Amino acid sequence: MLGGVLLLNALLSYWFTSDTTWGYHGKYINWRFFKHQFSPKLSLTLSELAKYDGSDGGQILLAINGSVYDVSSNRDIYGPKGTYHSLVGKDAARVYVTGCFRKSDEYTHDLRGLDAEECERDIKSWQKFFHNHRDYWYVGQVELNYDFPENPPEPCQHIKFPG
Repeated sequence: MLGGVLLLNALLSYWFTSDTTWGYHGKYINWRFFKHQFSPKLSLTLSELAKYDGSDGGQILLAINGSVYDVSSNRDIYGPKGTYHSLVGKDAARVYVTGCFRKSDEYTHDLRGLDAEECERDIKSWQKFFHNHRDYWYVGQVELNYDFPENPPEPCQHIKFPG
């Protein structure tokens, strides 16, 4: 019965919109999303997370302040030749706050020396972006260590995205 209703829905959708999903192409019809929803959430170390940079053609994960997101569906951007490949396989929370993509020491979860309110606001905003994005989803946590070098990264001029 349910199969018949779903088939009828798809046929009607195709008849009216030339698309079997009424024009919807988000994560709720992506089999990988459901695979992750019914799988146990990942719990990774930073060295384990580093293996998920997509260079082997596999899964691409990025982390923001401990929260890990699967961005594999956008390999052109996050894959080995992508513009934002430097953000994957690590927790680069600092970059999401400062916007300093050109300094290699910014790709860390070390938030020392930054304004605490700004960090909280920006990190929550980025986590919300990835959590609600139609092509990305939350897959677990990364265990962050806090044995940073003695001094935090040198400050850089903040380059915020227009918002």
